[in-house]
Amino acid sequence: MMADRADAPTEEIIGEMNEEEQAMLKNLASTGGANKVEILKKIQKYTAENMEAWKNQKVYVGIVGDPGAGKSTFINSIRGLKPKAPGAAEVGVTHTTAVATDYPHPARPDSLVFVDFPGVLLERRSGDERDFDIQQYLAKFGEKMQQCHVFLVFSSGRIQHNAVQIGMKAQAMGKKVLFVRSQFDKDLADKKNDDPEYFDDKTEAKAEADLMEELRQEYIMVLKKVGWEGQVDPRDVFIISGRLNNVLKGSWDIPKFRKAMIEGLGALQKMVVINTCRDFSKATIKERGDIYRSKVWTVAMATTAGSFVPYAGAAAIPGALAMAYKQYKEGFGLTEDAVEQLAKMTNKSPEDLKQFLSANLLAGARGPIGESEALAVVQAICNGLGLLTAAAVDQTIDLIFPVIGALVTAPLAYGITTKVLHALISRMEKCAGELFDYAFKESAV
Repeated sequence: MMADRADAPTEEIIGEMNEEEQAMLKNLASTGGANKVEILKKIQKYTAENMEAWKNQKVYVGIVGDPGAGKSTFINSIRGLKPKAPGAAEVGVTHTTAVATDYPHPARPDSLVFVDFPGVLLERRSGDERDFDIQQYLAKFGEKMQQCHVFLVFSSGRIQHNAVQIGMKAQAMGKKVLFVRSQFDKDLADKKNDDPEYFDDKTEAKAEADLMEELRQEYIMVLKKVGWEGQVDPRDVFIISGRLNNVLKGSWDIPKFRKAMIEGLGALQKMVVINTCRDFSKATIKERGDIYRSKVWTVAMATTAGSFVPYAGAAAIPGALAMAYKQYKEGFGLTEDAVEQLAKMTNKSPEDLKQFLSANLLAGARGPIGESEALAVVQAICNGLGLLTAAAVDQTIDLIFPVIGALVTAPLAYGITTKVLHALISRMEKCAGELFDYAFKESAV
């Protein structure tokens, strides 16, 4: 069985890293006078730290729009909160505020923050006359705007010039600006009530798609009318409902919107968002899996070097794989509390969904599961790949440490761990898709 393990060539490892990571690893490996063991220690330290480095990242999402445009509802929903929950943004408030308000995500308040910017800042001109002054606005909020990684401009059909100016300034700062019409559930209900003939001779999906496109083009036209400079890419305009169930389920443009929101972020910042914002949409499963695949090398290198320098005081391969398993399970919405929330929103039995998920995750496992579900799943994957179990690999792995140029060629552990991780991610993707199908099938939601 040991013959099944093939070396992972240096080029394969390097090809999975971004430029910054390649440069760092080259610097580590080319340290003058360092012997192979010291190089491995440095690589192990870097990759082990990198596995958890996303937790130290910060992502700020700026939001601006007119009162009543659905900002507060979305801010609550993307954080998994209902309107009356502790820490929720107040919904239904029509007055304006002169304060930019931070709304941290309760799961990771130090890592992910949504910033609600006021849509107006009025300066007294003469008598009772007041005008919006963008320079005054920037003097007060410019530093906070610079802190944001992406900016969302919300509209309910009409949008004030103020929000457009703020959005343009954010774009001039180099921020990705996305446009959101966030009450499509209401738009759809109004259309059905006011123009029922619109739905004649159309499937429900076709009618919804047509209406979404009409509203998208209308939004672009309104942006131009109130002074947006430059072209507005229709792919940057999203028609959504900001209500909690619609955000979680991925209704209408939510999957595309989620993808666009993280598109310009770094790899570790993307990890913050997908590991923090719960998502029960099948349409985003592949994107989440691809983000995890892009970081497989860090886990594999940590286990590779850790086979010589034990990772975090634990057996390298089982310890790192268990950590990866926990992270993937969270990101795909497969944790116990996520399944309970899914059951509640689909009117299904939590125990039924948990049993369904467990049966799929553990398919192929042999013998008693024991205390560690993570290692049982990894064992099932190893069985399917014709490999030794992770624990056995860690006990018997024979390392080879040739140095080629400035790079360390991966030991055999790298190839094994990579295979297992890719298979684990694929299994998680499949299980998430099947669970969501099962939960939403014949659901009242």
